[in-house]
Amino acid sequence: MRLAVFVRTSLIALIAGVLSGQAIAGDAEVIKAQFKKSLPQLNVVAIEPTVAPGIYAIFLGSGEEMMVSADGKFIFSGDLLAVQERGVLNISEASRGKKRVKALSTLKDEHLIVYKAVGEERGEVIAFTDTSCGYCQKFHAEIPKLNQLGITVKYAAWPRYGLQSKAGKVLADVWCSQDRAKAMDMAKTRRDVGETVAACDPTAIITDQIDLGRKVGVKGTPALFTLDGRQVGGYRSAADLAKEFGI
Repeated sequence: MRLAVFVRTSLIALIAGVLSGQAIAGDAEVIKAQFKKSLPQLNVVAIEPTVAPGIYAIFLGSGEEMMVSADGKFIFSGDLLAVQERGVLNISEASRGKKRVKALSTLKDEHLIVYKAVGEERGEVIAFTDTSCGYCQKFHAEIPKLNQLGITVKYAAWPRYGLQSKAGKVLADVWCSQDRAKAMDMAKTRRDVGETVAACDPTAIITDQIDLGRKVGVKGTPALFTLDGRQVGGYRSAADLAKEFGI
């Protein structure tokens, strides 16, 4: 008797799961068709269900995210929030955080400029930066303090006006220097970075970092991220940023 009940319950759950999956797939096709018809200029790369019934998250090639109804006729601007017993949970930010973790994990230290923590590492920050940005220069001055607090800082290049801009060319020289960290120190204090390695072309590396920055939501510099996918702001003092790591 118990076996029969177990089998029946399992079959019901399986059928419900299949039907649910079919409904989600059907809604996604409806949304795609609606967007193709009404908003063909938007490059929809993914559609995912949210915890809210009948509401889907749409992810664009630009890295932007929006909420949409199951029929694709209503778009919601802003984050999806869930009201819980002890406050409000930002569902959209949690989703973005997971995607940032995956994207940021593709960055290789050999393609970054790394300022390692002194002693035991207690945290790590990935900073998308531009040498001509005033707040980037201000943040750079905080790095020795961050390192002393046990926080490693890793720079990714993100020239705000493109790789061919003056700042973009300075970043290219920094990435082509024998000692990138020293060259970045020079660039952030508006000094010449010195000689670069012959036959060095960092175009592909920096272009990839620009594209990845857009995907994780970088819109200006500095843009700071933790390894668990949190975007922790633009410029922050060492003492303030350390609070993100419980220091």
